[in-house]
Amino acid sequence: MQTTLPTLSELTAFSAAARHLNFSAAARELRLTPSAVSRQVARIEALLAQPLFVRQGRSLSLTVGGRLFHQRAAAALRDIETACLELRISGQGGSVLQLASVPTFSTRWLVPRLPMFLAKHPGITLNFRQHLAPGDAFPQDLDVAIRYGNGLWEGVHSDYIGGRRFVPVVSKRYKRLHGLSKVDDVARCLRLHHVQAPQAWAQWAQAHNVWQLNVEDGPRFEQYSVLIQAVLSDLGLALVPEFLVQTELASGALLLACDAPVDLEQGHYLCYRAERLEAKRVTLFRQWLLNQAKEAA
Repeated sequence: MQTTLPTLSELTAFSAAARHLNFSAAARELRLTPSAVSRQVARIEALLAQPLFVRQGRSLSLTVGGRLFHQRAAAALRDIETACLELRISGQGGSVLQLASVPTFSTRWLVPRLPMFLAKHPGITLNFRQHLAPGDAFPQDLDVAIRYGNGLWEGVHSDYIGGRRFVPVVSKRYKRLHGLSKVDDVARCLRLHHVQAPQAWAQWAQAHNVWQLNVEDGPRFEQYSVLIQAVLSDLGLALVPEFLVQTELASGALLLACDAPVDLEQGHYLCYRAERLEAKRVTLFRQWLLNQAKEAA
């Protein structure tokens, strides 16, 4: 009986061709001939009754349908790869922790500490997934996620890690050029914002009675890592979670614009579904992470 679905080898060939936009490059990756890759892609197109690529001489580009199919096919192939990894590791007495984390927290706080966790629990393999955007639902197959916000996400438990204490930071050069020392000096400088903390400057101004501050002026950034780099590049000053810039403050790469912290009702949280705590890997990671956060505080 003729199948109505592409085979795994056909999907793999299509995915490689979609990534490279070149049958020869896809063939080298898969150790096939370009004609073999082309035939497998053609069989998928025949099954779907529509082209996935626009072919112009030797150049390839995805059709609208091809782009959509590539997104879904690539995700499915990753799931299959992950399932194989989990089964192989479980057969060796280990386990895989499915983890998502906001980028700045990962690079500045979590990753430098992970060698300690892996040394303590060598049987656990970490599989980092794409981080969850503010409005994303929590995937059923995800063990834990580190998210930034107010700690209220539907259907999950949230343990506070850190990040509620914000401090105004600035580069050495910017502070010297603008003569910053008092809270009122902040009003005459370019202030940088994080899009997920839109009220940060307003709450800071209220806490320190800086009424002449226009709390809406200034560039906005999606990630704290980019925001911090903007400060290091002398673009302006920013309110950031203190625990994300401890290294820069300790080294002197960043300075406090003034001694005027503020505590906000948002931060970084470890999120998980309650039933996931039945898995030992999740319990061990949660205990370790919260201990690390307590020590850092």
